[in-house]
Amino acid sequence: MPDPKALSGSVLPVADLPAGTVTARVIRGGFDQNLAGQVVEFTIDGAVRKVTTDANGRATVTGLRRGARLRAVAVVSGERLESKEAVVADSGLRIILVATDPNATARAAEDAALAAAPPVKGLVVLGGDSRVVAQYSEDRLSIFYLMDIVNGARTPVDIGGPLIFALPQTARGTAVMDGSSKQATAIGPRVTVVGPFAPGVTPVRIAFQLPYSGPTARLEQRWPATLQETAVIVSKVGVIDATSPQFANKQTRTDGGDPFILGTGPAIAAGQSLVLNISGLPHHPRWPRYVALGLAGAILAVGIWAAVVMPTRKPRSRGRDGD
Repeated sequence: MPDPKALSGSVLPVADLPAGTVTARVIRGGFDQNLAGQVVEFTIDGAVRKVTTDANGRATVTGLRRGARLRAVAVVSGERLESKEAVVADSGLRIILVATDPNATARAAEDAALAAAPPVKGLVVLGGDSRVVAQYSEDRLSIFYLMDIVNGARTPVDIGGPLIFALPQTARGTAVMDGSSKQATAIGPRVTVVGPFAPGVTPVRIAFQLPYSGPTARLEQRWPATLQETAVIVSKVGVIDATSPQFANKQTRTDGGDPFILGTGPAIAAGQSLVLNISGLPHHPRWPRYVALGLAGAILAVGIWAAVVMPTRKPRSRGRDGD
């Protein structure tokens, strides 16, 4: 995992926040140490706005105009933390400000020793940054599972076997994408992630094609571990829409001018399924194909009938002159 301190000041455009919304998260040392009650100063087009972080260490400003320029600053125990300059565009922005942990060296040594210890029995979850993405292009519906397998313990855990993503049986071209852990492999519509699982995040990125007929495609995915939060992104081409009984909220947003549907909802327990219906898909009707096949069959049948049933007519012999 990257050193959080090296990320301090970073600005990340994100699709899960509306355009004009900026959050600055303040932590000390690691992502498990949020700083609540910390004042963050946002300088927006020269004007200063002070916001106090919530229990998750986040300070949020909303309603910013497109093109607005801003920076975020926090002072933690005398240490000044400042973000890079950001410009508001078509998506929300997340900023991370990381204060130095005075106990970081000792904690890092302890964490290294624990990470090298033998695995213990435990559980993993699919973290809150996990999401499902559906993209239509060139008559194909591509599905991506961007999964973060999270071990919240400080030691490796053994879950009693591999973590198996059993994809829909109709899935085609299943692949484990770049950026995934080497613990993940794909064979047919099945992705296996072997343990043990180290502390923190084991990333797994899965891609496959979902065949469909007609204007609607249905995806049903059973999760092998608890999905902490439902997040689905569907590219919106034409009249494409997405519905799911797991959605508690659905919005249409844009990213770089491209519209997409964002559906979010609560956790889904291990062994339970996400059901996603994507409607309005461009498709080619089947009846021309069936008519063509029917005509070809009829022509073939007539040919066979003519060859077998109809009597063969012999040419008449010419008689002698005068006959």
